[in-house]
Amino acid sequence: MSNKTTDVIVYKRAVFSSITEIPSSDWNKVQNGRNIYLSLPYLSALEHGMQKELSFFFSISYNAQNEPVLIAVFVRVKFVDKRKRFGDSVFKLRFPFKKKLENILSINALACGNVFSAGENGMLWTENLEAQGAFEEVERVHQSLMKEHDTNKDVSLRVFKDFWPQTVSAGNILIKKGFFDFKIDVNMVLKIHEDWKTINDYLMSMKTKFRTRANAVYRKSAPLTVKALNAKNILEESEHIVRLFDNVLQKSDFHIGTMNPDTFAACKENLGDDFIFTAYYMDKKMLGFSTAFRNAASFDANYVGLDYNYNEQYDIYQRILYDYVEEAIKAKVPELQFGRTSELIKSAVGAEPRDMTIYIKHKRKLSNIILKKVIQSVAPSPFELRKPFKANFKH
Repeated sequence: MSNKTTDVIVYKRAVFSSITEIPSSDWNKVQNGRNIYLSLPYLSALEHGMQKELSFFFSISYNAQNEPVLIAVFVRVKFVDKRKRFGDSVFKLRFPFKKKLENILSINALACGNVFSAGENGMLWTENLEAQGAFEEVERVHQSLMKEHDTNKDVSLRVFKDFWPQTVSAGNILIKKGFFDFKIDVNMVLKIHEDWKTINDYLMSMKTKFRTRANAVYRKSAPLTVKALNAKNILEESEHIVRLFDNVLQKSDFHIGTMNPDTFAACKENLGDDFIFTAYYMDKKMLGFSTAFRNAASFDANYVGLDYNYNEQYDIYQRILYDYVEEAIKAKVPELQFGRTSELIKSAVGAEPRDMTIYIKHKRKLSNIILKKVIQSVAPSPFELRKPFKANFKH
């Protein structure tokens, strides 16, 4: 018989603007090793590296017995849509409505979630609280933050990101509070088969066409030197990391804050082997890099940097994807989360799409109506799903 309830009385909430203020024992009772992105070492690294760009808030909610039942992370961030395709293409707008739309699509937001990773990384609750009750409570905290901590009154957008299909039924309580939901680009996820002990096992489970392609990637990338970097190495390579990272960011449709070498180095310092920074060199020149996290139940691909002048010649990005697979197999986790973008190429290595939902609300009614029309026009990017595994391979 379940002892969970949706009407747990939360009689105390505490909000902190710095990791150093958080009572670690209370936080860890809820976090309990379940999500690396809500661990204090990770959050400390994030705060250290991004404090000049972002503002963070951390909350703990307690029940009537003074037991912590919910933790959440909020970040104040500027959301920028760089596509410049809304307005005329969505619905005809006359000035000043078009100008209002432009303002909406470059806006300060308060997000519950992690803007640097895809997934449910913004909140956790204990087994004494059901999901719907957790959403109701975290929305109250979010609302109070908007009222009490937005001193400049320039935060207009409220955001809750990113939720898996199994959580959406509980998250829909936010719709009753004036939020609207929309699906963003899917998270590409590769299930790690229990029979895969090595990368060769993985390759042998593929159809000949895809295995031949993988072998070609390894041949083309063979001249590259692959090196795992420590915190000191990362800082020494800062200039090259920024250059490669900017190359990728310039191709992105959205901008919601970006990590920097200081943050990568802090992650390595604080998380050790649970954060992996891999660099790809040719004659001591860095041509690419990748980052990843070993989470509790997944291996999570994170940021990538590339020199596109050499990417096709050495198949750098494809090699990074196969190296992610190899690391996930070594980590003995049930799945590899590749994240968003490049869905076609990720499906060719075996990843499958998983929907993710965001809840969003503008604080002004008219802007919220306009924003809803825009968002309703947004749909996950279409792509042809590849099927790389043999027909008799049960994946």
